[in-house]
Amino acid sequence: MEIKAQLNYLHIAPRKVRLVTDLLKDMSVVRARIQLEHLPKRSAAPLLRLLQSAVANAKHNFQIEDSGLHIKKVIVNPGPVLKRFEPRAFGRAAPIRKRSSHVLLVLETEKVKTGGRKKVRKEGPAIREATIEDMEKIEEKTPRFGVERSEVRPGLKPKSAGFVRRVFRRKAI
Repeated sequence: MEIKAQLNYLHIAPRKVRLVTDLLKDMSVVRARIQLEHLPKRSAAPLLRLLQSAVANAKHNFQIEDSGLHIKKVIVNPGPVLKRFEPRAFGRAAPIRKRSSHVLLVLETEKVKTGGRKKVRKEGPAIREATIEDMEKIEEKTPRFGVERSEVRPGLKPKSAGFVRRVFRRKAI
């Protein structure tokens, strides 16, 4: 079941309102309320009131508790734009556009899954206990302190530190 609430003529630009509404999509009402209470954006307070209004609609019209609701979608559309002008240098005028938003909030009841197909979990890689042979193989591969790399793996040349010294000797740009 869908419950709708709408906020028209919010004097905040739609771009700024969408920053907050993108956080709320597919979130439960309880979590969204907590999120909006602690968010330092200016549009968080009107959106919190809109959310509370939608929850009140659900309680009054359909007798649904807020714990069983989640946000299905939040749509932010642009509203009317107030056009003002600001004086600039050399007698010019620069336009200022004061934007507004229309916000539509749609809540949905959480569906209780009954019956249906069960999801089959894919088995991951088989896990087995490490044996003594495995531990010996690991010890052979790991280099020891004080042992040259060429001794651990024959045919490998020891690395010179000249390149590293040259790179860190340069002045920072």
